Parts: sequence; C-alpha cells; structure tokens
Amino acid sequence: MRIDSIDILRGIAILGILFMNITYHANIELNYVPFENPPNSDKWVTVFNAIFSDGRFRTLFCLLFGVGLAIQYQSCQRKGIDHMIFLKSRLFWLAIFGGVHALFIFGGDILMLYSLAAFQVIKSLDSNQDALLKKAIRLISIGCILCLVFGIGILFAEGLEAPIYRSSEAFLTQYEMWYGNYPYQVLVQGGVALAVILFSFISILWQVLGLMYLGIYLYRAKFFSQGFKQHTVFKLLALALTFSVISLLPYAFFEDITSESLMLLASISAIFMSLLYAHLIIRIVKKTPQLFHVFAATGKIAFSLYILQSIAMAILLRWLIPDFNMTATQLDYFLIAAVFTGIQLILANIYLRYFTQGPLEALWRKLYLARFRQKSTTN
Repeated sequence: MRIDSIDILRGIAILGILFMNITYHANIELNYVPFENPPNSDKWVTVFNAIFSDGRFRTLFCLLFGVGLAIQYQSCQRKGIDHMIFLKSRLFWLAIFGGVHALFIFGGDILMLYSLAAFQVIKSLDSNQDALLKKAIRLISIGCILCLVFGIGILFAEGLEAPIYRSSEAFLTQYEMWYGNYPYQVLVQGGVALAVILFSFISILWQVLGLMYLGIYLYRAKFFSQGFKQHTVFKLLALALTFSVISLLPYAFFEDITSESLMLLASISAIFMSLLYAHLIIRIVKKTPQLFHVFAATGKIAFSLYILQSIAMAILLRWLIPDFNMTATQLDYFLIAAVFTGIQLILANIYLRYFTQGPLEALWRKLYLARFRQKSTTN
C-alpha cells in the first residue's frame, strides 16, 4: 500500500531543491557573486535560506532515497526475485542518467552520488533495526565532524583571497566565458561533477550513507505513518536550533562568505531540521490529508521534475536572459524559483490526470527492467 506522506515529502523535497540550486543553475563556477554594496534583501534571503532551506530539502530527499530502497527491497521479497540484481540494475541506470545530467545540463547533480552511495547501502538491506540505526548514527556523526572541520577550514582559507564582486574584473571575465559558451559550460560542469564525487569521500558522502540507512530504519519503524513521539521532537528541535545558530555565526566574524563553506556547515543542522519538517508534514497529512495533497503529484514524478528544473533554468538563466545575472539579487532568484515551483505543481497535477508515470520514470523503468532480465538470465 502506497503511503501518501512519502509522495508528499518527496514532492516538497524536489521542489525545495530548486531554491537551493537556482544560483548554481545560473553560474555553477562562481555561484552567486555579491555586490560591493549588497541590498538588504540579500542579507535577509541568505539568513532565511541558512535557517530554513540550505541542505534541508537535499537531506530530506536523501532520507527518502533510503526509503525507496527499503520499499523496493520489500517488493522484491514479496515477488521472490533477487533484490541485489534488481536494485543494482536500477542504480546503474540512475547513475548513467546522473552522469549525463551532470555533464551536459547541471554539474551540481545529486543522482550520481546518491546512486554510488546506494550501491553500498543495499548490501545491508537485510540488517535488523538496531544494526541499521547504529550504522546511521555512526556514519552521520563522522560526516558531521568532517563537514564541520572542512567548513571552518574553507572559511579561513577564503579570508586569504581577495573577494570577487559583480564589478570585479574576474567576474566580468568569467561572465564573458560562461554565458553563451556551451562547450565551456560542459567542461566546467564535468569538472564540478567529478570534484563533487571525489571531495565527497572526505565530506558529505558519510552523511549521505548515514541518511539512507536512517531512511530505511524510519520506514520500517512506521515513522512515515505516525511521526515521532513528543520527547523526540523536543530533542530534534533543540539540536536543530543549536546547529542553525552555529551555521549563522560566520556572518558575525567574516565579511565575505562563499556558499561552499556555508553548505558544509548548514548540512549539520539540515539533518535535524529535515526530520522536523518530515514529522510536521506527516502529522498534518494524518489529520487533514487534503491540505498537502497537491504535493503528492510532484513526488510521483520527482525524477522528471528534477531534470526539468535543470533544463528550464539552464535555458532561462544562461541563454534567454543572461544579462539578468549581471544585476540579479538573491531575492530575484528566490522569486524565479517560487514562480517555477507553482508551474511544476500545476504541471504535475495535470500530467498525472492522463499518465501514470513521469516520462523519465517510464524510460528509467524500461531500461532497468531490461538490464535486470539480462542479468537474471546470465546468473
């Protein structure tokens, strides 16, 4: 039986990821370059993102990736098929999609990293709950320590370099190279995607692994039907507030902060905040399911929407209105993400009136089933 809250949470996560990624869609090499005299809105949007957005939706999506593995494992057990062959076939093609996406559309792709991590996670799908929870806590703790250390290290390293502003010659030179130059974009995106994979071994990979194990554990503990108990919510709230404050401290001591250091620091509070988001939504869905039902459609075609976001933002920000990026503020990018979120909600709900699967979900299914049949025959 399909659990509505999982589709709704996945839908919210995939929509929220755009708010985190939109400035990278515009220019993944430099991301958002500040003004020498930034508007007040930049500060408020940055603080808002640090508390409510940065890493929260990506973390939630990672948890749900683990849930997906648990659901597919359960389905394989019920059908009497080899879950390792089946899941490896799915992950193989998802990694291929991720690689193509990263190289040709958006170098900040998460599908490739998540697929590679999941190849390790599926080896423990038959573990008991205690073992899953211990692995999750251990790996998340290692990941948090690494992200904290490297985040602080990057902060201090940034202080040794001259900051780049919109009026800087470095920005103007890169602007001319980046916009309207697709071969250069492909080269940079490939480099970024490779760097994400390699750097993840000493940073976020451990969190990703731990969160997937935690997602499996929570699914089997019926969390997505019931939510947390009250005492657990209070603990998570205290941890979320504590680490959110810590992630905001650099603003008090550093003038120019890049998103790379903030992303690593925010990834810690994101774990606790995303669990609180999930709990709150599960409880609301349990009492008034109609309130968030509109998000279920986006969750059912999340793969297609994720790629659509990248294609639409690449065309819009890099090709149709490249000059917009010369003067755009954080608020401008936020508003574009908000408008496109509304478009995705409408599109997903209309699309599922006529089709049962998203276009990329259907293609992925066709490819991994063909590979599964081939591997099952040879084995």
